[in-house]
Amino acid sequence: MMTLGLSLTCLQCGDMYTVATPEAVCKSCGGILEYKLTGNEKPRFNGPITFWKYKPVLPKMTRTVSLGEGGTPLQKAGRLAESLGVNNLWLKNETRNPTNSFKDRSAALIISDAFSRGYDNIICATNGNHGASISAYAARVDLNCNLIVPKAVDLGKLAQMMIYDAKIVEAGNTIEEAIERARKMESEMGWYQATTELNPLATEGLKTISYELVEQNGVPDWIIIAMGSGATLHAVWKGFNEMQQLGIIDHKPHLIGVQAKGCSPITQAFLDGTEKPVKTGKGDTEASAIRVSEPIYGELALQALKDSNGLAVSISDEDMIQAGKEIARYEGIFAEPASAAPVACIKTNEVKEVIGKDDNVVCLVTSSGLKTDDILSSLTKHKKAPRLGSRLATKERILRIISEEPTHGYAIWKNLGSEMTRGAVYQHLNDLENRGLISSTTSGKRKLLEITERGRRVIEALEDLQVLL
Repeated sequence: MMTLGLSLTCLQCGDMYTVATPEAVCKSCGGILEYKLTGNEKPRFNGPITFWKYKPVLPKMTRTVSLGEGGTPLQKAGRLAESLGVNNLWLKNETRNPTNSFKDRSAALIISDAFSRGYDNIICATNGNHGASISAYAARVDLNCNLIVPKAVDLGKLAQMMIYDAKIVEAGNTIEEAIERARKMESEMGWYQATTELNPLATEGLKTISYELVEQNGVPDWIIIAMGSGATLHAVWKGFNEMQQLGIIDHKPHLIGVQAKGCSPITQAFLDGTEKPVKTGKGDTEASAIRVSEPIYGELALQALKDSNGLAVSISDEDMIQAGKEIARYEGIFAEPASAAPVACIKTNEVKEVIGKDDNVVCLVTSSGLKTDDILSSLTKHKKAPRLGSRLATKERILRIISEEPTHGYAIWKNLGSEMTRGAVYQHLNDLENRGLISSTTSGKRKLLEITERGRRVIEALEDLQVLL
């Protein structure tokens, strides 16, 4: 048997790389670089199911950074299955990760690598979930986290980035513009590149979903995955290919990729029978997690769909939101719209025609609905949800009052025009102090409240992003 290892290899020309940091693009031909499993020694995965259980098939790290990621539930969805007319439906619930999304898998590996290599700063372009994860893991080991975001980032995700003390800069209207800015910052500043599409470790982190699925319930007949850049679907397929190479499994599942009708460059290419994603403009969908009009991993996702004898479909934003409500009502999981897309597509004629009633079907639920605006908009029947919930808006108002000069809780209550109870104001103050945004000292019978440096940075981040609270 050959010893198991990984080599960073160009998928197009086969060139192999040994570099100071993982690179995403081949310097010879411009192809995508990826870690390729070498050898056929069957690995030992010991202990309970966690992300780091799969170290034998991950790139080596001298130091690991963890918040308890991986080992997420594979939940039998009996009531939801009955409503959809299938018998064996399973939900891989990635909302149970530390920051409530599957991106914690990538972040754990990427930040471990940056930490192992001794970097002080990281740069990352993000639509939301990846930035929230990266900033949390960077905070764990005190790395400076610099995030580039496009406009219209979901506010739950933005709030996570801010509370984890990331420095946030807005760049353009699309994730593609943010990625280009992140490339330049990496080159100019010499910072570690943590963007999903620009760091092959992101794929390595996500492939562990496949390993977990097999360990939890064997190889399913179908796996349904929402597609933005195509990276997740490709990573899951990579995991199954590796397990077959290692003799862990003897067959692989069919894949179904789902996109929003308003932004479906991969689905359209699949339907047209072309090998490259179709250009669709900037993309028109409220599901920001999959609003990617120029998917870097699009060709690899198309190849995975073809190799798995799978399918690609697109659905409306309304169908995603409705599916999200049904997942919550029937199974108690609150999924963001993009994460509900796999369940929503089971109702389409295309999917009904290929899935057998007794087939084992897994839907990947990637992220929590608590992070998104559109679910709140739908539930409150407003055309558009406010840019921040009232609780966060109130905290921001209180923070600005304290930033002007040290003051007392009673004075803040009066300043707010007595529009809420004093108890509610003091609860906000306690939350702000617990998060290190304000500090207090005893002055007679009262507490004197002052803003901290961290609190000022939060206000600056809000102003940089021009967020109207």
